Amino acid sequence: MKSRHGPSRGFTLIEGMVVIAIVAILAAVAAPAMQSTIGTMRAKSAAFDLVSDLAYARSEALKRNATVNVQPTSGTDWAKGWQILVGGQVLRQHEALSSQISVSDAPASLAFRGNGRATSDTDTGNLEWELASSLEGVTKRCIVITPTGSARAKTGAC
Repeated sequence: MKSRHGPSRGFTLIEGMVVIAIVAILAAVAAPAMQSTIGTMRAKSAAFDLVSDLAYARSEALKRNATVNVQPTSGTDWAKGWQILVGGQVLRQHEALSSQISVSDAPASLAFRGNGRATSDTDTGNLEWELASSLEGVTKRCIVITPTGSARAKTGAC
């Protein structure tokens, strides 16, 4: 008579534990590199959002032929978010950035005139804001605003 049960299939408890241990070691090795990658993407995203909103504010100033202000939503800390205003009306508001991102060298506010030119320190040269991360290995970003009002982001410190 034949046995209904064939040879045992599957993994033993020891084999499963070895696989779990190897996966845990690989995850521990990859975690620091992932933190740096995530931090870099957050800084890049924050720079893109800021440049995009500055371009939007400039285009609204040109479209409306009016002064459009861009300012932090809370005090002078741009990392806590910013808003775009025209005549006291909020056109757009951006939420706070990741707690690991900081913005430095930014003015208390920035205004675009009806001709699209920026008012502020940019009358005599480029205005440069720096976005940095508190995470190690994350490249800084620099937001450059020219006297004509155009903004762009570049990699590295200002």
